[in-house]
Amino acid sequence: MRLILLLVFIWQTAALQAQVLSGISTRWSDSFVEWEIYAAIPRDTTRAEPEEDSEEPDESLYGELKLRWLNVREDFSEWDYEIGEERGTIRQKWKDDPSQWELRSYNGPVVSMRTAWPNDFNEWRVTDNSISLNLKSRWTNQFDEWLVDDSAHGKFYMYTLIKNDPRDWAVEDSMDDSISQSMKMALIFLTVFNGSPKQ
Repeated sequence: MRLILLLVFIWQTAALQAQVLSGISTRWSDSFVEWEIYAAIPRDTTRAEPEEDSEEPDESLYGELKLRWLNVREDFSEWDYEIGEERGTIRQKWKDDPSQWELRSYNGPVVSMRTAWPNDFNEWRVTDNSISLNLKSRWTNQFDEWLVDDSAHGKFYMYTLIKNDPRDWAVEDSMDDSISQSMKMALIFLTVFNGSPKQ
């Protein structure tokens, strides 16, 4: 019985790791307080009949990000998230300082996020106390392209699907397996938070 449970756990873990993040979109077209996270679905290569040729991969809903106090007040300093099987919170470390954030997973590491330079929201340092990544905006006056380019861990690139429209973002995730879902969630959060209006 233990062997069966172990095999089921390994299969589920492999299925979760096979998910590649592909995008995030607002749940509603006129609000930036609720987001849906998508992952690419691996194609079934064992099918006998090929499907129509399509450049776009299939996607499935993989998680969400939303304000914690959604119906009570518009407080953009506290968020809840779910990505895959992981849940947690993202909060400003200090209520009056939007340059420092903490992501706390209910079953994973604490991820700290802070601006690389005082009063400059174009570059962020993201760390789980074992790995540190730098997230940078491509432009200083327009926040619709963000990139992590780390020689040891790979690339993480986010950009708006339509220029100057922060409702829909594409994610190109080629980070290695040492980067946790929590770290990726922190990168997604910083991108959409800094790239979207607060409404």
